[in-house]
Amino acid sequence: MAARRRLAQIGARPLQRSIGLAGATLVTASLALLASRRGQRADVRAGDLLRRTRTGPSDRVVAAATDLGSLYGVIGVSAALALRGHRRLATDVGLVGSATWVFAQITKTRVKRARPYEADGVIRLIRPPTGSSYPSGHAAVAAAMMSVIAADSTLTLRVVTVGLTAFVAASRVYVGVHYPSDVVGGVGIGLLMASGWRTAGRIVRVGSR
Repeated sequence: MAARRRLAQIGARPLQRSIGLAGATLVTASLALLASRRGQRADVRAGDLLRRTRTGPSDRVVAAATDLGSLYGVIGVSAALALRGHRRLATDVGLVGSATWVFAQITKTRVKRARPYEADGVIRLIRPPTGSSYPSGHAAVAAAMMSVIAADSTLTLRVVTVGLTAFVAASRVYVGVHYPSDVVGGVGIGLLMASGWRTAGRIVRVGSR
């Protein structure tokens, strides 16, 4: 059992580095889009294309499910993991999810951007959120939580976590409260936070031996 756990940890390290690199790439790309007028126009058009898929039934489902990336989602996912007996993972998810939310809110005060329904007349499907449009806190939290869950999981579960992260990110554009670059930056921040959390945890474990 110990040998198997050791092999899993070794296999997780390249994945962890890849997650951190992907996060940095996404944040850089999103800021580059935000700094370019052409990128901003493309951002608006991409969001409009996604919102053209709106229908009455899907609107209600997406508007409800988008909160998976909220602090309520953090509490719910952590509680579900704890009830299944994964207490350590539940703690990690709760802490990294909360830390990511706080970091995203601080970032919003540095990058002040109007939301789509404020700047471009987009119809909003949910109550108005607070703070700047960039970055998406929901996308960041979802990416951080799902990355921590996926770190030592099976390939099937990793695919599921990627799908859930993508859904939350797309849902924020769909309901009219973010541009695509906002959620790309949010996912990037979430990946960086998850990678940093895993690195810090490994350092602490090694130091305690």
